Amino acid sequence: MSLNPIVERFLQGTLPEPMGMTLVGGGLPVPTRDLLQALAHAALRETPYTARALECLGAMPESMLAGVFLDAVEPPGPLQLVLCHRKEPALLEEALLNPSLTAEIVEASVPSLPGSVLEIVLNNQVMWMARPRILDLLEEHPEGEYVIKRRVNEYRFDVLRLVPEEVKKERLEILDEVEAGHLDKAWAELPLPKEKSREEEEAEIESEEMAAERRLLAQRPLVDDQGEEIVLTLSQRVAKLRTNQKIMLAIKGGKEERTILIREANRLIQVNVMRNGRITEGEVAYIAQMRTVNDEVLRIIASNREWMKKYTITKALVLNPRTPLPLAMTHFKRLLESDMKLLVKDRNVAELLRREAKRFLEQKAQGKG
Repeated sequence: MSLNPIVERFLQGTLPEPMGMTLVGGGLPVPTRDLLQALAHAALRETPYTARALECLGAMPESMLAGVFLDAVEPPGPLQLVLCHRKEPALLEEALLNPSLTAEIVEASVPSLPGSVLEIVLNNQVMWMARPRILDLLEEHPEGEYVIKRRVNEYRFDVLRLVPEEVKKERLEILDEVEAGHLDKAWAELPLPKEKSREEEEAEIESEEMAAERRLLAQRPLVDDQGEEIVLTLSQRVAKLRTNQKIMLAIKGGKEERTILIREANRLIQVNVMRNGRITEGEVAYIAQMRTVNDEVLRIIASNREWMKKYTITKALVLNPRTPLPLAMTHFKRLLESDMKLLVKDRNVAELLRREAKRFLEQKAQGKG
């Protein structure tokens, strides 16, 4: 597309300076698209016209610029000019979606963009794959929301495969240990580490009582449901994993991994241990009596008919002070008389549960149960 002759002479450097000043000041009758080419030429590098050009751009009403960037802009300098020096979301959106936009312009413009349009940049995978520095700038942006920064991390690992050297080394060590038979094969399928999501952080919130119980538990040797001590090196390895890796290991890992992970404070990790297809009834009974598990874990156990057919699991669930009262009230009548007598004397469980258990025993003794 041909430019206005005056603008062409300005771009070629043959227009007299006084006339050039008038042009970049908006004082000559040239089309807006052509004027923007002149302003970009003057403002995107140090020239005698820079200050005047930026002043002119700032004074242009949004209505004058609306629609200018719906079609290709060649050369694309005006796109960078607007992205760096205007703040209207609708205008910036047009520029960011323009077919003439380049990765170089995006990289140069991100620090100047308002937070409201950063997602458009993040969604343009072609651009940041060409210039990965764009992801760094999005992550560093002071107006970038949490979800933007989380997705930046995901794209680094999942799309660009930008894995730190220490992570690569750890990964190779894990694969060697799996091949040697020292680690469950599920370790070989672990995803790359990622920062915690907001949901994962919220899933770690626990009561002071549970936190104190967990600290006390941490002082004892780590043993499984059979009382066998777990190798310390495995526990140390699990401790190094990020939340998303622990969740995956909880779903696919072996018995020792499950025993370690069910002690995690994170609710999502505990819940996914229960979803592990290899979990045994012995483990479920062991977990049902733990006082450091989230209520949701106990609800999962109580909702599984096959598990609840086992007396040891029912007993553990009812006697666990962490079990929600409605669940305990639903199942306590299945206890043997000897265990129900223990329940009546247990000051850790809810008063209402003990009272109902006592009343049930008295009715049974009178032949009414």
